[in-house]
Amino acid sequence: MVGCGTIGGYLADLLVKAGAGTGDGRLELVDFDGLRPQNLGRHRLGFSGLFNYKAVALKRELEALAPGANIAATPRDVREIELGDFDLLIDATGEESLGHLLARKHQHAALLTVWIEGPGVAVRGVMRANEKGGCYRCLCDANRVGLLQTVEGEMPKLLAGQGCEGLYVPFPATVSLQAAALGAEMVSSWVNNDNAPTLRTRILDSQFQSATPDCTLVKQHGCPACGS
Repeated sequence: MVGCGTIGGYLADLLVKAGAGTGDGRLELVDFDGLRPQNLGRHRLGFSGLFNYKAVALKRELEALAPGANIAATPRDVREIELGDFDLLIDATGEESLGHLLARKHQHAALLTVWIEGPGVAVRGVMRANEKGGCYRCLCDANRVGLLQTVEGEMPKLLAGQGCEGLYVPFPATVSLQAAALGAEMVSSWVNNDNAPTLRTRILDSQFQSATPDCTLVKQHGCPACGS
């Protein structure tokens, strides 16, 4: 799992409780960022993790809760390392450009991307379980031409500096929990070889209506990430 921030922290917790890292399994947490005071209102970690790498502090916390779990921490920038072999790659960073990079670099791998839409209006996840499925970049490109939109009407704009890990964010920690829950749900489907629908949306703001039912995302022609 790449990204141990507000989504990744809760998602890692849910994955370990579901059995990740047990038996022959292994859960690797990749994040080069540190936990700062302004993160505490939204993060799975508390004061004991302050000024530590999030990946390292989260590993320590999860091992205390599940001593038998095999969890690794890699406090490095995923753009500068090779991940090696894995069964499933999870992008919980919420960073669009990084999501595109991961989709392209690991275009033959199973990849789950989960994120928050706008100022907490909705959460979405897309699972590319095999080479036939569409990737996160496919979805973003479709969105730019008005397809597969999250909600009816215009999505409220998120001002610069209001990301998930800033001093101020326009949504509560419950939104991050919803994103993590959706991610855990999609991982569970993948484990049970039941990936459809591969694009899932959960509307959290009752003022909005869903524009796209959960569906199977197909490759967009000419996608530079998945090579279609």
